[in-house]
Amino acid sequence: MIRYYSRDTTRPSKRLSPPEATALTAAGLRLAIVHEGRFGDQAANFDRASGVANALYAQSYGAQVIGQPDGSTIYFGVDFDATKAQIRDSILPYFQGIADAFAQIPAPPHYKVGIYGSGASCGVVLDAGLAAKAWLAQATGWLEYASFRDSKRWTLLQGMGINVAGVDSDPNEANPGIDLGDFLLGQTAPAIITAPANPPLATQPGAATPAFVIARHGLNLRSGPADTFEIRTALPLGTRVFVLKLNGAWSLVDLQGDGAADGYMFSAYLATTAPQATVPAKAPPELAGHVGPGISDAIDVAELIRQGNSGDGLTAARITATAALKVAGVIYPTNACAAHLSALLQQAGIGVPMTLGAGKLAHVLIDRGWSRIAVGLQQPGDVGVCFDNDPTPAGADHIYLVVEVHGPDEMLIADNQNGSKNEPHSRFASGHGKTPTEYFLRAV
Repeated sequence: MIRYYSRDTTRPSKRLSPPEATALTAAGLRLAIVHEGRFGDQAANFDRASGVANALYAQSYGAQVIGQPDGSTIYFGVDFDATKAQIRDSILPYFQGIADAFAQIPAPPHYKVGIYGSGASCGVVLDAGLAAKAWLAQATGWLEYASFRDSKRWTLLQGMGINVAGVDSDPNEANPGIDLGDFLLGQTAPAIITAPANPPLATQPGAATPAFVIARHGLNLRSGPADTFEIRTALPLGTRVFVLKLNGAWSLVDLQGDGAADGYMFSAYLATTAPQATVPAKAPPELAGHVGPGISDAIDVAELIRQGNSGDGLTAARITATAALKVAGVIYPTNACAAHLSALLQQAGIGVPMTLGAGKLAHVLIDRGWSRIAVGLQQPGDVGVCFDNDPTPAGADHIYLVVEVHGPDEMLIADNQNGSKNEPHSRFASGHGKTPTEYFLRAV
C-alpha cells in the first residue's frame, strides 16, 4: 500500500496518518511512501531549496510521526511531463537538495531516495546518482516513457486506475527481484505519536507527556492546529513542553507543566528525548562555511515564499507587525516594512527577532549567513534591500520579499506597501518611481 507524505498539502487526508499506518500494518499490508508537494505538478515548485525542505520534512515525519524504519525508501514525486531543460534546471537541483539534506542527518533512521515521474526524469536522476529507485508514471505520452519502461530500470511501473472494493486505486507492477523500499511498522513507535488521537486533557502536573523541541531554529507555538493560526511565540531548540493531546499532526501543549493549555505545535518537530547539538562530519561543498543558521534558513525558503504569496500568510504578518509597531508608538503601515518581513520570516520558521528598521533587519540576515546577491540575479525567496538616494544619513529605507521574478528588473513582491490588500504586488529593482534596490540577500 503506497501512501503520501506531504509537507504543504492543504488536504490532511492526503497525508498518511499514524492511525492509518497502524491499521494497514495490523491488516498485514506492507507500506511504501511517496512525498508529493502541494504543487508537485508544476515546474516552478522544484528547486534545490524545495528539495531540502521536503526531504527534511519527510525524514522527520517518517521517523518521528510514522515510525518508518531505517533503510526503507521515500519516493519523491515529479508529477508532470518535464522537458529536458526543466529536468536540468529544476528537477536535478531539487534532487540534489534532497541528497544534501539526507546527508546532514547524523543518526538513523536514514532513508533511500526514490523518484516518481516520467521516463526522462527517472533516467536522468538515476544517472546522476541522486535516487536509488525509480517509479515510472503511467502517463504513456510523457517524455521517454517507452524507452525507460523497456530498459527495466524501474522499480515500480504504474498501471491504469482501477476500483477495488469501492476504492479508486492505482495498481503497480513491481520489478521482480528489486527491493521496493517498502516496510512493516515495528512494534514500538515514539511515545507522543502512538498516544490516543484525543486523550483527555491532563488535570495535574506530570499527567501529560513531556517532549522537546527538535527544530534547529525553534518551533512556533500557534493558537490553533494549523499553520494559518496566529503565532503566539517561538520556542528554541531543546525547550521542554508537555503534550496534552494530539489533533491530527499537531500537539496541544502546556509550557508550564501545570495542565493548562498554551497552544499548538507541529508534532513532527517534537520528540520524547532532548536533542544533542551536532554538526555533520562533512557538509556538502556548496554549504561549506555555512553549517548552522544558513542551512536552516535555506530549508525554510520554500515556506517563506508560500507565506509571502498567501493571503492568509500576509494577513497574519500584517496583524503581527501592527501589534509590534503599536508597542513602539507607530501606526501600521508607516515604517512597517521590516516588522512585516520579520513576521513573514517567523511564520516560515526562520527564527529572526521582531526587528524594526530595514537596515537592522538586513544585518540580522547577514549575520545569519545570508549572502549578498547583485541586482538582476534575484530569485524567489530573496530579500530586496533599498537605500536612500539623497545626502541624508545613509541607511536601508525599505526591505521586501521576492515572490516571483519576471525578468532581471520586474518582480512580484510581498511587503507592507499594498494598501489594505493582503496580496503580493509588482515592483521594479530599478525603482520606476520608488527607491531602487541596492542588493538582494539570499539564504544559502
